[in-house]
Amino acid sequence: MMDTKLPRLVFLHVPRTGGTTLHHHLSANFAPDEICPERFSRLEQYSAEQLGKWRFFSGHFNADEIRRIPGPLFVVTILRNPIERLLSNYYFWKRHRPEIIKQHHLGGPKLARRGTLLDFLRSDNGGVLDSTNNMLARRFAGQTYAWPDGKWRARVNDKGFEVTDLQIVHRALGNLLSFQVFDDISCLHDIYNSVAQVFGMKPLDAIERLNSRDKLDHKLEAVQLEEITPEIQEMLDQRTRLDNIVYRLALDHAREIRRRFEG
Repeated sequence: MMDTKLPRLVFLHVPRTGGTTLHHHLSANFAPDEICPERFSRLEQYSAEQLGKWRFFSGHFNADEIRRIPGPLFVVTILRNPIERLLSNYYFWKRHRPEIIKQHHLGGPKLARRGTLLDFLRSDNGGVLDSTNNMLARRFAGQTYAWPDGKWRARVNDKGFEVTDLQIVHRALGNLLSFQVFDDISCLHDIYNSVAQVFGMKPLDAIERLNSRDKLDHKLEAVQLEEITPEIQEMLDQRTRLDNIVYRLALDHAREIRRRFEG
């Protein structure tokens, strides 16, 4: 069991950023009863007493809801080029086999398979908007949502209100600076070993990626990649404009910290 004197380890997993791999390796260092079973954004369904029982939290959380976890916390997350992340999300959904979509009532994959990439990017479906419209920035900003009318809305203490681009970027960067470890997906090995050093885990010489685009099984099949036309590129840029600001500035910060440490 992990030393209870150490902070609780929280992995904020933004979808399609290599998080399945990191979760696999981190969770191996905890006993099953030390791991919070919640992997999605439903921490509000647990009492403070319940949350206090676990030492490791890993899921598709946002920066607001992890504050429900009793501290102190050690928070880690992974960044990824926003357009690459969005395309990875689209093709992951599109690769779901029709029978799996029907069996599990998967709305996002159903929409991805129904049309083209451009159709997907133009969709005003709530699930698609949440997964594509500047998701990286909104996850780090907290409980912030993309609406079909193009506006952003945040929720704090069960009260909703509109927020601006600047407020989302400001909140996202502020929250990221409060995290203990964050870096690009290309540095996944370094991210793991940084956490391992703090928590006394065995360092790894290399990390093999799980859940890659090449994976084929009874749930996922191969699909044809689509050409990125100027019209699609324009939509991709629009859907990641805030993400790109947060991603670039956060990586600049991470690289500067690494340079100082190595220097």
